Amino acid sequence: MRPALLCVVLLLGSSCGTVSAGAPKASGSPLTPSGDGTPPNCAAIIDYADFVRHDGIFYSAAYSSLGRSITSGDLGPERFRIKNTISMTNCDPHHQPVDGDAAYVPTGEPVFAVKGYAPTFRVAARRRDGRLVLYDADTNPAARRGADLMDIEGKVKSIALLDQKTGRTPVSRLTDRSRVDGLVRIIAGANIDPNYPAPQSIGPVDYVQLAFELDDGTVSVRSYDRTNGVLWRGIHVGTAFTAAVDELARAAPTPSPVPGTLNLARSYDLARATRVSVKDLGAGRGSAPAMAPLVAVLDADLPASRGQRPSGTYIVVIFDFPDHYVSLAYDEGTETLTVVAPDDEVAVRVPATFRALVH
Repeated sequence: MRPALLCVVLLLGSSCGTVSAGAPKASGSPLTPSGDGTPPNCAAIIDYADFVRHDGIFYSAAYSSLGRSITSGDLGPERFRIKNTISMTNCDPHHQPVDGDAAYVPTGEPVFAVKGYAPTFRVAARRRDGRLVLYDADTNPAARRGADLMDIEGKVKSIALLDQKTGRTPVSRLTDRSRVDGLVRIIAGANIDPNYPAPQSIGPVDYVQLAFELDDGTVSVRSYDRTNGVLWRGIHVGTAFTAAVDELARAAPTPSPVPGTLNLARSYDLARATRVSVKDLGAGRGSAPAMAPLVAVLDADLPASRGQRPSGTYIVVIFDFPDHYVSLAYDEGTETLTVVAPDDEVAVRVPATFRALVH
């Protein structure tokens, strides 16, 4: 599913909000924060999902390790300006987002349309860290059909099924343009249930993550409820769409057994990382080596096996991406490198040259 709006960590306990776009609330906590004060003088630490809201539309940040990042050249006209950066001004985990609210886009910052897309589907803005971020519509009270929520008809080159564990890596892909266009037409004409998922719903669900890979190189990721035939959020696409998703699932490789060899650089797209850091747990020191030599060593079909996090002391190698990280544990005694995050339970035997690069 899409992420909740916020996570609350109380000073005397912790809980995560079970939050919908319109009705955030915290649950399972021994205390109820008063909402008094402003950060950092709050009774709770609130970790907001990245969002903006305007004209009743709740937009979620379209973070993905897939597709290209947008640039200033993708921006259309200014649509509105942020009135309140709630991560900087709000202590109340029960806060109801209103028009002009954002989690991390600074107050006064403009929010732009994106060229080629209706602003009811996609806008863009700069966060406090200066990054230009896409925001895709999550909910829109005025939307009646899928096209009102997702302006992608005629713009999708492929649909990818993402891995179940991390939701970041494509495991199968539909590329036939006529079939892709047909599925997108189903989405465009489908009815929307504005109350999906119902708060009282306790029936079974089977969510998978789908990446709509667009002609301009960007990606829009949505969850799909295979049990009920509903594309997030509330787009009732039905059985024909489910059949196509089932086909993608059948085409996906099974996670077991582990392949005989594995190219870590390509499997985890390590060349696209923004930086790499090394932490030697035994020596208690860290470093930031050059990334290219490490990627080059791992860009090879290395002997692979089922792996678990090593015990004792080892070296941690972390590749940072804008929206996630890949953590690898290096055991010098066995010359094995285990993928710790994401938890794919796989390890490779690395050449002796790897040791020199992480020291």
